[in-house]
Amino acid sequence: MVKVKISEKRNPIPQKVTIEEKTTLTTWGAIKVNKSHFFPSSFQLKIDDKVIYIDPVGIENAEQADYILITHAHPDHFSLKDIKNLLKNETKMICSKGVSKKLGDVKDKVQVVRPNQQLQFEEFSIGTTFAYNTKSVFLWIKAHPKSKENVGYVITLKNGLKVYHTGDTDYISEMEQLSGIDVALVPIGGDNLTMNAEEAAKMVNIIRPKITIPMHYEIKNVEELNRFETLVNERTKIIKLN
Repeated sequence: MVKVKISEKRNPIPQKVTIEEKTTLTTWGAIKVNKSHFFPSSFQLKIDDKVIYIDPVGIENAEQADYILITHAHPDHFSLKDIKNLLKNETKMICSKGVSKKLGDVKDKVQVVRPNQQLQFEEFSIGTTFAYNTKSVFLWIKAHPKSKENVGYVITLKNGLKVYHTGDTDYISEMEQLSGIDVALVPIGGDNLTMNAEEAAKMVNIIRPKITIPMHYEIKNVEELNRFETLVNERTKIIKLN
């Protein structure tokens, strides 16, 4: 059984990236997955006064959510405890079908999505993307099979700025259809679970985001992080958080 908790190696100060005026991206830093200290896929995106969380796990002393987006049901992405701490009466939740089955008494707040959908809200729109493995963990078994219909998200602001959270995925052909991405949140951990550094760099070099933030990797794996940075085209700014 996977055990997830806050890492004692976490940066004690939440790290905030200003994307543009009144638009910020925040992470609370490392979590501990079994015995691994791990930079997760959990972020807060704040647009003016609207607060969006993507895969909130190990969030501390945070503002309550206007929107919560969950990519899939693995425990390093889905924490019912964190969700309940962030909920208010008006919170809207968007999640894949696997997550909806685990939400218990908060499932009435949920909109279930599949890949390749478009949702329109007053402040922004959300597109869901495919997120799945082409590599197998064992024989034909995949950690994130396409049949699960896990998702990534492209959040598009009124001014056209696009933030892409890939979810857990390998490099897949559907990524090549994305365009105009300004900020990409990209897993580099590999190990038959997600893209490794080379695959992630290939994806970034094709979709050409202005800013890329690597995620979903063991924080001790500095070599993987540095290799990713070396392989990415200089047109993209890499921001490394921890």
